[in-house]
Amino acid sequence: MKADNLEIIFQENFSLEQALVDLKEKYGCERLTVQSGGAMNGIFLRNGLFDFVDIIVALVLVGGKNTSTLIDGDSITTKEELSKLGVLRLTSCEKLEDSYLRLKYEVVK
Repeated sequence: MKADNLEIIFQENFSLEQALVDLKEKYGCERLTVQSGGAMNGIFLRNGLFDFVDIIVALVLVGGKNTSTLIDGDSITTKEELSKLGVLRLTSCEKLEDSYLRLKYEVVK
């Protein structure tokens, strides 16, 4: 299926890395914004696919053991797993309207 502003990329066996390669090679995509939930964020981060993390903090106090977080997925239980996530270096912090904050990080691999 194809439209002027829509194209579906089908993979028999899903590979996030290959999907990103296809986006670059077939469509010239140099930059991708991921606006997703904790599970997809976890997949990107654990696979070293984020170069930057840009977070808007809109403070709402919500909690509980089943509440989704910014990064979901399997729990990190070893130093090796932790090292796969990379280190975030804060590059800027901006106060926005109301009590929102914009935090920009670079992922240091």
